[in-house]
Amino acid sequence: MNATDSNATKNQRSWRIGIFGTFDVENYGDLLFPIIAELELSRRLGSVELTPFSYHAKSSEDWPYGVESLAELPRMASDLDAILIGGGFIVRFDKFIAPGYGPPATWIHHPTGYWLAPALMGAQHGVPVIWNAPGMHCNEIPDWSHPLLSLALDSSAHIAVRDEPSKTALRPFVEPQRVHVMPDTAFSIGRCLKSHAATDEAAAIRDALGLKAPYLVIQATQNLERLTDYLKKFRTELPNLSVLLLRLGPVLCDHESFIDSELPGTFCLSEWPSPMVLAALIGESEAVAGHSYHLAITALSCGVPVFSSSDLTQGKFTALSRYDTVHPLPPAGCDDPQWLSQRIGRKEPSHAVVEANDILENYWNHVAAVVRAGKTDSMATMNAFWMSLPGILEHGQRQAGTGDPESADHLRDLEARLMGCEHLLGEARAQLSQATQRSFDLETQLLEMHKSMSWKTTAPLRRAWRWLQDLSA
Repeated sequence: MNATDSNATKNQRSWRIGIFGTFDVENYGDLLFPIIAELELSRRLGSVELTPFSYHAKSSEDWPYGVESLAELPRMASDLDAILIGGGFIVRFDKFIAPGYGPPATWIHHPTGYWLAPALMGAQHGVPVIWNAPGMHCNEIPDWSHPLLSLALDSSAHIAVRDEPSKTALRPFVEPQRVHVMPDTAFSIGRCLKSHAATDEAAAIRDALGLKAPYLVIQATQNLERLTDYLKKFRTELPNLSVLLLRLGPVLCDHESFIDSELPGTFCLSEWPSPMVLAALIGESEAVAGHSYHLAITALSCGVPVFSSSDLTQGKFTALSRYDTVHPLPPAGCDDPQWLSQRIGRKEPSHAVVEANDILENYWNHVAAVVRAGKTDSMATMNAFWMSLPGILEHGQRQAGTGDPESADHLRDLEARLMGCEHLLGEARAQLSQATQRSFDLETQLLEMHKSMSWKTTAPLRRAWRWLQDLSA
């Protein structure tokens, strides 16, 4: 079927788009991406059937939306019209994602099963792959992954990441100019909330709680004592300010017990709401505090100041450093009663946020155009890869078997140092054995002395001597 025939067929059904990430865990930021993608693409493409894929299947009856298990992807991949990778902090190779989080089957590699494998399947079927501004974890990219990562990136229709460290990590595996840095797609959440039913749900929750404006949102997590101590110290300066504690990442152990229980005017939710309701609660506040990346982005997109406990010079948080309403927590022992009141207050989104939204508008326009263009013929690319694969595997085995000279020299040096350590350990053991024998001999001599007649005969004299010493003291 050629591209024209393919597009004609699609005009008779919804566009089928798969989005890949960790959408099966209770983490606010991750759950936003499919919602935003569906809203943005529906505006541009009309009827869209967007399917989130993660390790574990979820039902919309007890989850914000249905999620397909990645175990189903092999049979579904060829029917997709496009693949979105991310967003989120998903381009990674370390094994610990969240407590107890792993694939549903041993044949799915962890953690590349939810980002690299789908991109490779897209390449195999000629499905356009769009990197939806994911982030690269700050860990080493292992040698075994290099040819696969290069194939996935080379075959992708569009590559966008959300920060410079991620771009730096991926550039060696594809033509550098093909990797674009753009804002996280959640920066459009403020626009998505307008006229959304979640705003009414959030208002109903506030009414039920008795929570009135103005209020401050605090993430229910650790390391916010500087802020809570300040609030307790200068509570009289902001007598009408309430505090709403929100769990942004229950899967990452967010809990209200981390926040000072003596903090006055505090409200909590009895149940974890949908991502869009969380966004609406954040967007109506006067300020937010916490380390969550998407707590900060949601607040910024709604003109709400942010107090972050994160280091904005590291990793993904570097993308937040350009926004002048992102503040650190109050200094320890801060004595300025106006420090907080001078920084809180919801306003119109800043020029930088408006600019981020303009970039995202262009991005989604481009994604829609890529989807409309249809599948490509990837047979030549994949055939070339299959031909090169035996050589890649052979080279990897040779490297593992022989190692380079520098590594061999280093290994010999380590072996020599180990032998030296074993020699010293042997000497120490011999000395310990000698000392133990001397101690045993002395104990034997002392026991024999205590049993002797002379020791028993002189016992009264020793007692008299101790009595005289006590008198002198």
